[in-house]
Amino acid sequence: MRKAAGAALFAVLILLFLIANRGAYQGYFEGDDLDNLAWTQQVQPLDMARDLIPPWYFANHFRPLGYLYFAVMGQIAGLRFPWWVALLHAFHLLNLWILWRLLKRFAVGTLAALAGALFFAFHMAVFDAYWKPMYIFDVLCALFCLLSLLSYTHRKWILSFVCFWLAFKAKELAVMLPAVLALYEYWFGDKRWKRLIPFLAVSLFFGLQALLANPGVETDYALSFVPRSLLKTTSFYASELFLLPYLGFVVLVLPFIVRDRRVHFGLACLGLLLLPMLGLPGRLYGAYLYAPLVGASIALAALAAGGKRHRTAALLALFFAVWIPFNYSQLRANRRATLTAANDNHTYVSTLAELPQTLPDARAFVYDGAPSAMYSWGVAGAVRYLYGRPDLAVYSADNANYQKAFQSESFALLNWDPVFRKLLILPHTSGMPDFPYFQIAANRLQPIWQLDRGWYPWEYSFRWIQPYASARLRRPRNAGQFELIAHIGPDQIRDLKRTTIQVLLDGQPVGRQEFTVAAIQTVRWNLPPGAPGPVRVEFRVAPEYRPTKDSRSMGIPIAAFGFREN
Repeated sequence: MRKAAGAALFAVLILLFLIANRGAYQGYFEGDDLDNLAWTQQVQPLDMARDLIPPWYFANHFRPLGYLYFAVMGQIAGLRFPWWVALLHAFHLLNLWILWRLLKRFAVGTLAALAGALFFAFHMAVFDAYWKPMYIFDVLCALFCLLSLLSYTHRKWILSFVCFWLAFKAKELAVMLPAVLALYEYWFGDKRWKRLIPFLAVSLFFGLQALLANPGVETDYALSFVPRSLLKTTSFYASELFLLPYLGFVVLVLPFIVRDRRVHFGLACLGLLLLPMLGLPGRLYGAYLYAPLVGASIALAALAAGGKRHRTAALLALFFAVWIPFNYSQLRANRRATLTAANDNHTYVSTLAELPQTLPDARAFVYDGAPSAMYSWGVAGAVRYLYGRPDLAVYSADNANYQKAFQSESFALLNWDPVFRKLLILPHTSGMPDFPYFQIAANRLQPIWQLDRGWYPWEYSFRWIQPYASARLRRPRNAGQFELIAHIGPDQIRDLKRTTIQVLLDGQPVGRQEFTVAAIQTVRWNLPPGAPGPVRVEFRVAPEYRPTKDSRSMGIPIAAFGFREN
């Protein structure tokens, strides 16, 4: 096939990729992206670029090339998400072009090269690498692995070494690239091993540093090569390789039935680049296959090039006739889930972006709920990025220490409503009085700084309390009644038959109520005359309730409480 025809096919491949993934431009940042944006904006890009040079493993930011990318893009693009996707796609298409050139170096024809490139360009196991900026680490690692390998095939040893160095600085799986180069030298080179010494020495040096950086530390990044962990990781990636359970294990038999060294090299490249990920059972993501897919694509192209022309064309057509529709169905499912999460994150961050203007002096934040793809670090990252301050304290309302935030003169409560998918913000400034009534509902702001002891996390329309709980309210001047709304559930009545609550204001009993039926029940007690102002409310429940499969000590679930005026 002529060069012009090959170039035209490659251009069509690029166009199809951009059309299929056009929805990525409607996405938005996830928690990891926002966390990286926040802290990298506090470091000068030049300072971060210097970390690319020393031969040290930085435990606090061990992928400096990717973090440099976030630092630069954060200053150029900010929160304009389409810019991030455009550059991510540009890098992916650059990888595709380098892979195309590499496949031609392995003397595969245009049709076979197209098959390998197609497999790499559209693989839905690595969907996140096409749609989410966080996976720039994998994309950059693959870029420099490809450049290193291509340079090596052209005998440009120094350039190959520099690219290997940058690949490792992008992501640590490149530590196995020298082994890939050694196999290339063995099968296709002239076996001049001295040129590999710098590669192998650096790989060994970096690998030892990584192993010694945090021995015995139990994190998701802790390496584990015990049989149970390896079974978990190999099963996962074997299932991701062809998007069907365990089907990827079929590649293990190919070296025994195919004698083509190019196939063997591609499979070895796949296994070697994947090897570091097999030791991370706590970090299982399909996108981690991005760089190893280079090896799978080489093997597929070599398989396509090794048979008879007409039979090969027929087999390729059959394979892609099944693979492309199945792959596209995975794309649609992934796109739907990703855009749903992106819409929630965009709503959250866009609403939050208005807060620095209305509450510029805030120093602490408590968030009560968040979109599923924000995560705790994403909420903290968004707050710190928008305020431009890394020292802001951000607490989850589920954290026992969240009340430390209320020691600040100015703070804000962030309530995420999962039903109406919106963020509600309740700011608090010095001297702001307490609310007289506390209502627990998904679409209502809850001034949780008024809750003291004995309150469990929010459960949409109520909060469980312990057998003893307390809170603060402001008693209005004309308060006539105290109201309590309780969600008494059937399990509690079935197990205890009855439960009783006593309410006290500043230590003085206000009322007592016994619940014997399961229902949402409202109780009101008339109040004796009293001075307006801050009041301490106490709830005492008996007997204690311990639900099945729940070790917590419970009182009753409360939906609202507070003062009613005459």
